[in-house]
Amino acid sequence: MTTLDYAHIYETQYRPGARLRRYAARVAWVGLFLIRPRLALDVLAERRSTLSW
Repeated sequence: MTTLDYAHIYETQYRPGARLRRYAARVAWVGLFLIRPRLALDVLAERRSTLSW
């Protein structure tokens, strides 16, 4: 087996909920934008300022 085979096995067997968590996070962000858009923009601005790349 190559490294790519192991990566595929890891993604399909050991991390099956990763896609679900990403979907839930996107739903939460959309909800935050709908309910409190100013807070959502403040959070995004804060995240951009702390990223150092």
